Amino acid sequence: MEELSKRLSKMIEFSLGCTEPAAIAYNTAHIQKYLKNVKKIQLEIDRMTFKNAFAAGIPNSNGLTGTENAALLGYFIGDTSRSLEIFTMIDDNILKMVSESKIEVEVNLSERKELYIHSHAFDEMGNEVEIVTRKTHTGIVEIKENGKYIFKKKAKRAEEEIEFEDDYFDFRVWEKTVDELYKDEEVRGKVKKAIETNLEAIEYSKKYLDPKINPAYGAIYARMGGDSVKIASCAGSGNKGIVAIGSLSYIAKEKGFKEEETEKAVILSCLITSLITSKFGFVSSECGVVHAAGVGVMAGLLYLEGKLELFYDAFKNYIEGTGGVFCDGAKKGCAMKGYAASEMALKSIDLAKNSLTAPNTDGFLGKDFKETIYNLLQYDPYFKLFDRETIDILKRKN
Repeated sequence: MEELSKRLSKMIEFSLGCTEPAAIAYNTAHIQKYLKNVKKIQLEIDRMTFKNAFAAGIPNSNGLTGTENAALLGYFIGDTSRSLEIFTMIDDNILKMVSESKIEVEVNLSERKELYIHSHAFDEMGNEVEIVTRKTHTGIVEIKENGKYIFKKKAKRAEEEIEFEDDYFDFRVWEKTVDELYKDEEVRGKVKKAIETNLEAIEYSKKYLDPKINPAYGAIYARMGGDSVKIASCAGSGNKGIVAIGSLSYIAKEKGFKEEETEKAVILSCLITSLITSKFGFVSSECGVVHAAGVGVMAGLLYLEGKLELFYDAFKNYIEGTGGVFCDGAKKGCAMKGYAASEMALKSIDLAKNSLTAPNTDGFLGKDFKETIYNLLQYDPYFKLFDRETIDILKRKN
């Protein structure tokens, strides 16, 4: 259980702005430590990172968006201490350097299936530095200076995308698992901070939409638009965190549940969100907010009500209505996916309480939660074909 606690704790991070531009900036910020007066930065990134960074607003940047600006901002910030909150360090001087910069940024797409960011920077004297991020948003695995390794992580299982055992598909173990995880001081503290952070983001989001209508929409819209809103992410995604942590906490607060009850429900929500994410990948062709975070919300709400036995019936209602939502990049429109996930989670539970649910023989539904997720995974290779079409569309917008 200690190992599970550590894995779950790693699934909750704090960031400012969309995760992919922040990951690009975090990568290029390392360049400053080894190379000054850069004239060119070559970026090689996976297709899913490209589509998520393409249109996402960058906070504190006066409206800047996109991969090239994220790379330049990271380089000129040159400080990696804030991790995915790197954009908190943007100031007028940084923005001036970006606007006046003569650095050429070249972006190429990698065919790698996992998150991959490889920056290759050159100065006027022919010196060069390479920084490689792999699998996770802050997973720096290689640093080369003039062709020589000065840092290289050995490929170990612990350094890959975090996995969760199939045992956690069984709702009968959830209550005991949550109780054990709640005893862990690090998990408990991180969840408490995550709830506070995302409730603050939801409070801020009132400027766009009253959270009583939908708690996820405004916070995702603000974040994707580049507003300076800090959030707690879940399973590698801020939008998943807004739904799995924020929406659930807001609904629990509105329903009058106690803090400890809410914290335990959020632990379960993050565990289920992370379990599903570990199957589809941290950057995915499927929308993680819909396929993972919304499911986490359902589990959390049923846990609060003491009705976990209804989970699979509610899940079948939910996934029959939302299954097949592909990811077309990170942008303001993601707010509608967050809206749909939060809304469908509640409606699916209501239907299950009234003994209304789809039979297991329908379409991709299986005999249980695990089998259904694995059935959905069979579509994954075909969803990845959507990425190529999305990228072609985005390129035409340049």
